[in-house]
Amino acid sequence: MARKVILDEVETKFVNLLDDFSRTLNPPVECRIAGGWVRDKLLSLPSHDLDIALSIPSGHSFAVEFVNFLKTKDVTTGSVGRVAANPEQSKHLETGTTRILGLECDFVGLRSETYADSRIPQVRPGTPLEDASRRDLTINALFYNVSTREVEDYTQRGLTDLEKKIACTPLPPRQTFQDDPLRILRCVRFASRFGLKIEDHVMQAIKEEDVKAAIATKVSKERIGIEVTKMLKDDPFRAMSLIDNLGLHPYVFTCEVNPPRESAICSAQILRDLVNKGFHIDEILWLATAVTPFGDLTVKRKGKDVPAASIVISEGLKLSTETKNGVTNLFEAAKIVNPDATVRSEVGTWMQNPCVKPWQRSLTWSAVMEILPGWTGQWDQNAEQVVQKYEQFRRRIEESGLPDAIDIPLLLNGTELQQLLSISPSPLLQTIRQALNVWQLDHPEGTKEECEVWLKGMWEGEGRAEWEKNSQPKKIVKGEKRKR
Repeated sequence: MARKVILDEVETKFVNLLDDFSRTLNPPVECRIAGGWVRDKLLSLPSHDLDIALSIPSGHSFAVEFVNFLKTKDVTTGSVGRVAANPEQSKHLETGTTRILGLECDFVGLRSETYADSRIPQVRPGTPLEDASRRDLTINALFYNVSTREVEDYTQRGLTDLEKKIACTPLPPRQTFQDDPLRILRCVRFASRFGLKIEDHVMQAIKEEDVKAAIATKVSKERIGIEVTKMLKDDPFRAMSLIDNLGLHPYVFTCEVNPPRESAICSAQILRDLVNKGFHIDEILWLATAVTPFGDLTVKRKGKDVPAASIVISEGLKLSTETKNGVTNLFEAAKIVNPDATVRSEVGTWMQNPCVKPWQRSLTWSAVMEILPGWTGQWDQNAEQVVQKYEQFRRRIEESGLPDAIDIPLLLNGTELQQLLSISPSPLLQTIRQALNVWQLDHPEGTKEECEVWLKGMWEGEGRAEWEKNSQPKKIVKGEKRKR
């Protein structure tokens, strides 16, 4: 690993301009690019977000003056935004944000932090060492000095840890994590992203009950959700394994029920083994492994039973409705799948069910759910038989042309059905449309005329009575609570 930062053409121009401007000030301002950008550059990874740490308190005022300086050089910039570290007590420590030469830049003064009972610190101006010490990991505590063009390692081990792939905190880990428990999840994320070994004493600190319990009491659900989402983008299985090994699952994936958590890592192991077997894998599936322990549970919301898995996603992680539905639907899709089905319409109507779409994802999850009850931790004959069954099912789907067929409009629209059968709009019409959909799936070459002949025949024969029966409202059994 290189120990010097190699700048590209844009970065070189930016650094030169920043250095030139900082030297014009009286006294000159020391500028350092901090944290993730330095780490990524040393690893030869692309990075376009720059945190510029300054030897003066206000990053906002510096950014405003720098942008004005750039305008005299005909350099296009964005407007300067303001982020207050603490609106009541630290207005002199405001961060300035802007876009320069296509680079997202945050300007902020070097700082020191002290914590009381929350993860919101009391902030004051600090030295480079104090600023480096407040960061989550040593590999994220490196500086690039804009004036000297050198990497600065004030923790005395950031470069070595990056080279040896070690996750270690700048300060004693218990202090680091108690100050801000979100750093625990960041440690997991960076360890999984970069393949880092978390040092033993760091692991032990995370496993201490009061340390990990603070995740649930001191960190907002939104921040937990953001970190979980990020860790699923790189090496999700490693992230899930670390969460399991560190005993973090009950503190990250939460609602009012607290089931045994073993099925989470088991389903993750199965999904990992399916990656190389041609199955469709995405972040929604990895998130589903995390909430597998909640898959059969419900909780009460406004008097109704709601899937506990959906509550973990929407309330425990504050993720989007789309994500919540995507995960929750997987468990419903797995309950109604029949991988042995050979009738084209049976398979097609399963694929058309809203909870099944996209069908490739549901197929993968259904295989995971079928393997899970007999899972021993190792891929075995039972798992292989299940996979073979689902692979055959997938081939039947593709060979039958169903992926395209399920989205083809019905041969007759509602108005045409009413005219053909001389009926008025009613629930019966929807029942007939469902029957037409089944016929169309079973007769992929059928024409509109053939469809009309079949419909007329069914209407004048045995089909009418069945359709009328199926379109009747469900009778409420005596004693059953009426749903509003």
